[in-house]
Parts: sequence; structure tokens; C-alpha cells
Amino acid sequence: MTTRYSDTGLLTLILALLIFAGILIAFWPLLDAIVLALSLAVVLIPFKQRLACRSSDRIAAAIITLLAFASISGLIVLTAAIVYTNAGYIFNMANIIIGWVEALPDAGILTPDAVAETLQAVVNIFEAYLASIAMSLPMILLKAFIFFLALYLFVLSGDHVAQELRSVLPEQLAASVNSLSGKTVDTLYAVYIVNVQVALITFLIAVPFFVFWGYGQVLVLAVLMGIFQLIPFLGPQILIIFLALYALAQGDTSGAVVMLAVGYPLISGSADFYFRPKMMGRRMAIHPVLMMIGLFGGLALFGIIGVILGPLFAALLVSAYELLVVQLRAGKSEQAVLTGQG
Repeated sequence: MTTRYSDTGLLTLILALLIFAGILIAFWPLLDAIVLALSLAVVLIPFKQRLACRSSDRIAAAIITLLAFASISGLIVLTAAIVYTNAGYIFNMANIIIGWVEALPDAGILTPDAVAETLQAVVNIFEAYLASIAMSLPMILLKAFIFFLALYLFVLSGDHVAQELRSVLPEQLAASVNSLSGKTVDTLYAVYIVNVQVALITFLIAVPFFVFWGYGQVLVLAVLMGIFQLIPFLGPQILIIFLALYALAQGDTSGAVVMLAVGYPLISGSADFYFRPKMMGRRMAIHPVLMMIGLFGGLALFGIIGVILGPLFAALLVSAYELLVVQLRAGKSEQAVLTGQG
């Protein structure tokens, strides 16, 4: 009778896994939106739990989701409005830089025309990328809708599902899962919350700097600095180099020097070497270098979703290593006890 029950349980487990695999394959094109929703929900669930102390889980989850929707939508709309409204201004700056490069004397190593063609190709790629976003807008909106639906569901029930799964695990395995989940939460907190905070600090620092720099468009440039701070592969330093080249193209050597000598350490350097390490140190589950390897490796392998998955996989790798070491030490201690008794 026990064997029959065991076989039935195994078949049920296989059936459940097959159902999960089938759903995963069917919804594969939408997986990035669902994974992003799940990762963000992991960070937001503690806020829901605090809010649920004064209301129901449903109301708390709805409030958290609406706040996330307002924040993310506001950032996207602000970015799109700035890029769309000032696209002509930005492309004009790029064309001025290209014209300046073409007018440089030929050094014989890398001709100005070759550099100018490269810069023009970059501008063309950027323009094509913006056009592709416009063409993909219906699918983007659909994924955004699914993202926020999934976010609400994960925020509402994620902690309850996790608690149910832990309750059926053996005690030792549950302790290991708790360790893994702790590092997961800390890593995702660093990826989401800390990066947003650093981007906001970058914006606040950039405003007075651009007022001092004196080229106008203060709000536009400061917002772009904050947005670039959220893009791991680029960062504000790309925009700083671009603005320094623009100053040189305008014949303003001192403006270019100020941008590089003052703007870089103040806007980008302070974020990369002071604010981000200090703020991540409070919740960082892994070494910052390993975090960066996961970040750039994930970006290269998985695209934009790799910004989340890369650091998460790095944190899970560290957790797996720690669990392995603990298990091996426990096994060694047991072996030593048995040997002593023998």
C-alpha cells in the first residue's frame, strides 16, 4: 500500500512538473515581463506586509502595484517626452561634433573621416532603435499590461506561496531555502532600490553643475544623467564624454576640461565610487566585483532582463557555495565523531 501511494505521489509530481514546463514553453515570449514582475515583487512584498497591518492584503497589494505603476509609467513618460522633445537638439549636437571631427587634420593613424563615419553610424543606429521601439509599441504595451497584472498577483500572494512551500520542506532543507531567499531579496533590493536612489542623487548633483557649466538645457541634461545612471552598460560617463566633445566642437576648451575634470568626478565618479558602494554595502549579499560580473554578464547573455538575472544568479552561486561548505563541514564533523566513537 505504501509503495502504491509513493508511486502515485511521484506520478503526481511528474504531472505537475510537465504542466509547469508546458506553460513555460507556451508563455516563453512573455517570460521577460513575468520574471521582471516576480523580481520586483520580491522587493515590494515587505512594503505590502507593513501596509497590510492597517488594511487587507488585497488593498495593500493594490496600493503597492498602483504606486509602482505610477512610478514606472512616470519615468517612462518623462524619458520619452524628453527624448522626443529634444531629439532635434541632441542630434544637432551630434552633427556638430561629427562636422568638427571631419575638419580635424589627418594624423595618418585614424583619419577624421573614418571617425566621423563611425560617429554617424552610431547616430543612425540610435535613430533606427527609436524607430524600432515605435514599431514594437503594441507588443510593448501588451507586455506592460501583463507585467503589472503579474506584479499585483505576486505582491498579493507571493509571501503566502513561499510560506506554503517552506512548510512542506524538511527542516534542514527549509533552512537552506531561507538562506537562499535572504540573499535573493538583498541582491534584488540592491539592483532595484539602490540604483534608483543613486540615479536620483545623480540628478540632484547634476542640476547645479549644469547651471554652473552654462550651456543651458539644465533640466534636460540633468534628467538624462539620472536616466543614464540606470543603464549599466552606458552610465553618465558616456554622456559626459559626448558633452565634452560638444564643448570642444564649439571651440570651448575650458568647458570641455570642466566637464571632464569636474563633471565626471562630481556626477559619475561620486555615484560609482562613493554613493553606490556605500548604499549597496548595507544590503549587499555578494562582493561588489561579483555583482558587476553578474550585471554585465547577464546583460550580454540575456539582454535587458540580464540586469536583473545576472546579479541574481551571482547571488545564488554564492549561496550555493556557502551551503556546500556548511554541509561538508557538518559531514566532516559527523565523521570525526564516528571515528572517535569507533
